[in-house]
Amino acid sequence: MKKEILQNLANEVKTCRRYALNAVKKAEEGKISSAISMLDIAQTAKTCAMKAHEELWKVSGGKLNDTEFELFADAETLDKDIQKAYQAIQQARR
Repeated sequence: MKKEILQNLANEVKTCRRYALNAVKKAEEGKISSAISMLDIAQTAKTCAMKAHEELWKVSGGKLNDTEFELFADAETLDKDIQKAYQAIQQARR
């Protein structure tokens, strides 16, 4: 079960980052609607990542090896990626 949660967490973190980056690119191209769609997907992936983050903590009892902890901590920084995309969209709207 822990292995499945870790895989899910890794997938959602990767998805969130990919779509947030694509949202920034679309905003820079002036494609606001596409950027918003990408941001929406990134936010959904972040929500799923945080759910997996919480499940991992419960299942592991807080005992994570270095690799697991790195992924666990990485999930906590997804807000920065979301904010960059949001700011790029705001900037493109001006």
